[in-house]
Amino acid sequence: MLRRLALPGFIALAVLLACGGGGGGAASNGPAPSPSPVFATALSYTDPSGTGFRLVKNPSLSSAGKLVLELVGPAGQSGQGVAFILSTDASKVAWVAPPSAQGLVENLAFTLGAITPALVGKNNGQGTLQGAAFQKSGTQSFGQPLARVCLQLKAGSVAVNTSVSLSFVAGNALPAGGTAGAITVAVGTLVAQ
Repeated sequence: MLRRLALPGFIALAVLLACGGGGGGAASNGPAPSPSPVFATALSYTDPSGTGFRLVKNPSLSSAGKLVLELVGPAGQSGQGVAFILSTDASKVAWVAPPSAQGLVENLAFTLGAITPALVGKNNGQGTLQGAAFQKSGTQSFGQPLARVCLQLKAGSVAVNTSVSLSFVAGNALPAGGTAGAITVAVGTLVAQ
């Protein structure tokens, strides 16, 4: 047998509030959403120091999302060509043809010849670029831009102020009157901004 209990008004209200009845208060839908990431729109590059083989920025050909780099050699030396392998983070940037170039590597210094030009530009799709430019006879000064490459930022995928790896893997130069020998190429600092 059920019996009704009469409770004084303030006790009934206290029981109702303690049991969560009556509504009131603000509803919570979980934690506040985190702000959307700010994506980089440009590539910033600081040239390396030194006087040997190095990769330097061409400011007049570079734009916000494209970085044009040139391989420059040491002054006072000459030769018939260079070969190099560069590596970067393929999730952040991509190797693309430099402006007005037909391939991934643009020859700037060497006389390639009309039959089977000795120019190579190959991208493995994983961030590695192989490049080479050689001439069959004669020599050119290494103390000038020898070859040109270009990196393009993958828009909407890189947070602002993110360092992007860029490194020299291996390379060779064919000096005047000599045999090909290994070289080291200094690379600067690359940041997505």
